[in-house]
Amino acid sequence: MKTKKRGGRRLKRDWRTKIDVTDVDTYLEGKRLQERIGDPFSEKKDEELFHIDTSGKKQKTKKKSINAPLKCLSILQSTSAIPPLAKRSVKKYKKNNKKEDDFDKNIKPLKKGGIVKKKEVKELNKILKAKVKTLELKENSTKDLFDKDLWTGYREPGQRKDKLIKNVIKWLPSEVLNHNAKILPKLSNKKMSHPSQTTCEADDMKCPHPGLSYNPTIEDHVSLLANIAEKETELIKHEAHMNRVTRNLFQQVSKEKNEQMIIDELTEGLPGFTDDTVKEVNEDTSEFKAINPPTTRDNQKTIKKRKIQRRLRNEERQRMNAKLEKKKISDLYRLRYIREELDELENETNKKKLKRLQKRQLNNISTRRLGTNKFTESLDAFALPKDLKGTLRETEPQGNIFKDCFESLQKRNILSVGKKQLKIHKKKVQAFMQPAFKVTPDMLAKYSV
Repeated sequence: MKTKKRGGRRLKRDWRTKIDVTDVDTYLEGKRLQERIGDPFSEKKDEELFHIDTSGKKQKTKKKSINAPLKCLSILQSTSAIPPLAKRSVKKYKKNNKKEDDFDKNIKPLKKGGIVKKKEVKELNKILKAKVKTLELKENSTKDLFDKDLWTGYREPGQRKDKLIKNVIKWLPSEVLNHNAKILPKLSNKKMSHPSQTTCEADDMKCPHPGLSYNPTIEDHVSLLANIAEKETELIKHEAHMNRVTRNLFQQVSKEKNEQMIIDELTEGLPGFTDDTVKEVNEDTSEFKAINPPTTRDNQKTIKKRKIQRRLRNEERQRMNAKLEKKKISDLYRLRYIREELDELENETNKKKLKRLQKRQLNNISTRRLGTNKFTESLDAFALPKDLKGTLRETEPQGNIFKDCFESLQKRNILSVGKKQLKIHKKKVQAFMQPAFKVTPDMLAKYSV
């Protein structure tokens, strides 16, 4: 038997040298081998180790294609998953020392003052048409190509704005151009809009009603009066509603009674103002009385009474259960009416949606509040049937064209609505003398002070 070496375990250095750790190393090596090779065969299933060959025929080997890469060149190819970096294409400007292409040799210049034959003109036209077709084909072929580098410069010197948008930034949508307005300020045509500056969709000036003319037809005059009557009835209804909601809710009290009530409230509890007489109470308040007094032997319920109460409770419960069962059966027969109720609900919801949409449309047309005051449209001027005259001289002037134009500006959010200034508020100028100024008696006599 080997004796174990005993050493100091106070420090990590002693612990490493003296203690045997071979069992730990062997266990770790086995684990590493298992990770490399896999699980042992004893733990694996038969399906993982073996497979049944049901083909019976030898598969034909695929012939290698002629264009396949050679195996010896596979070493030169990269095996990494990262794609190779593409070289940046830098545009190089070359000096064009060559002269422009001369005209075709087939096309001969016409002689000055000479007569040209018809055959020669036809041949010349054919050659020119062919030349134009070739040029158009070249332009169309190079039109869709994208050879320019966008990131070297957004705009070349001497290039116009419209040409740049057509050729270079044709593929960018308008939203991207507006978003990058700081980088490309010349490309975006976006303008900042303020809610106070936007005008509503109302018409510039309303065409006056035909019933307002000095010699209207009976139908137009009646329709005008009907419209004005409808507006007046709406105003009267609104006033009545406001009175009903505010004034009529509170009880009306006379002035004298109101003053007496205020005095009574203020003098409550003060000596001399309240009655000192105390009502005599016959009952003794000192005794303690319970809400549910204790039962005695004489007042105790008998067994017969308890049985009757139990029987009545059971009967009531049975009656309630029978009612519930009847209700279930009646609900089954009521299914056909439920569909009608659902249809009514759908119609109501659709009506509410339509109302909301109409409100939104009216909000777009109606005026927005620019200032503190609300815009109120004035009523149309009208004349009663007895006031209508046959000639212009006898008719009285009604309405004001300047006022109508002013109201139309307010309605279209161009001017803010103001209030009538009945008084001219002038600031009082305070006059005072400077302390350094010397006042002489001649000055006082001059101004009669």
